[in-house]
Amino acid sequence: MKTIITEEMRFRQRVVKYAIKYNNNAKAARRYHTSRQQVQRWRKKYDGTVHSLANRSTRPHSHPNQHTKDELKLIKHMYRYHGYEGLAQVYRKLRDNGYTRCYDAMCRQIRKMKLNKRTVKPKSYPKSSYKKVTSTYPGERVQIDVKFVPVECIGFSSNQSRYYQITAIDEYSRKRYMELVNENSTFTTSNFLTRLEENLGFKVDLVQTDNGFEFVNDSERTSKKTRFQRVLKRLNIKHKRTRPYSPWQNGIVERSHRIDNERFYKKKRFISYREMEKSFYRYANRYNNIPKKILNFKTPNEIVSEFNFKDVS
Repeated sequence: MKTIITEEMRFRQRVVKYAIKYNNNAKAARRYHTSRQQVQRWRKKYDGTVHSLANRSTRPHSHPNQHTKDELKLIKHMYRYHGYEGLAQVYRKLRDNGYTRCYDAMCRQIRKMKLNKRTVKPKSYPKSSYKKVTSTYPGERVQIDVKFVPVECIGFSSNQSRYYQITAIDEYSRKRYMELVNENSTFTTSNFLTRLEENLGFKVDLVQTDNGFEFVNDSERTSKKTRFQRVLKRLNIKHKRTRPYSPWQNGIVERSHRIDNERFYKKKRFISYREMEKSFYRYANRYNNIPKKILNFKTPNEIVSEFNFKDVS
């Protein structure tokens, strides 16, 4: 990188030339109102060019607490095999193998080694003023949404059929329950509700969904309740609808769908429905055993098992 010549560098050059001319550092120091020791240091650095008088970096080449080669090798190894499951999983595996540094130190080394460098620049979106209510116990609020299974990962003859992933995620514990279906309707989502509490392992007080036709009817056309809403009432579960065109209000389940694309669908191409179903439910069970940073590096299953439900009135 080219060094920019500053006024300070030119001043030092004048001092050095004056000291060389009279071969007297003290005289140059008195003439230019500086110290004799400073003039001597500048003369040692001076090689005839003004660039030699520039300030050099004071950054140390090493420090006593820097990562060792073994630690860096361990970070590379764990990121290679567990990076697709998130940095929290990488940190958990590092701690299990004797890594004693903090999470931020690991992230800093990953950035420094450019292990997580993206080839495509992520898009930036304007921030919303919406403030989410924080859940205080498992089952207080569960977000449900439906995701289209990408056509690119279906490598078998589906006879023009589409497949859908119904996802329910608890806001407190981040525990998920998912099902793979071939129909997007209130019939499949209502049947999904009947198995929800049993598979999550706790009582659900409120379900939050968007305004899709697989959940509710258009309020401008009819006031009739859908099968999904009637099943919710029968199960004594409250229902909350997000504001139209506001997917961030159901952001936890929406983000989990994006994670599914990156960790599962993007890496797969199924040759049969049986293989897709088997891989899907294996991945669904695996998800609840992956630690998350927001859960203090615990898994959703650990959060549910450690929670004392007697404290919930």
